[in-house]
Amino acid sequence: MQINTKGDRLLSTTLSTKTCRHCEGKGYISIRDCSGEIQREENCAFCNGSGKIEIEI
Repeated sequence: MQINTKGDRLLSTTLSTKTCRHCEGKGYISIRDCSGEIQREENCAFCNGSGKIEIEI
């Protein structure tokens, strides 16, 4: 649990992990050409290749 302070108020935030919806949890994205052939695969820029993202609750 991460504790933040803002002015004189104490705020606590809870982090939760969720499957990345951009790469569907794979950690990489396939780049395709116009005919549908896979040209290359890159690490997902949204989850940095982990397949999971952390969100604050």
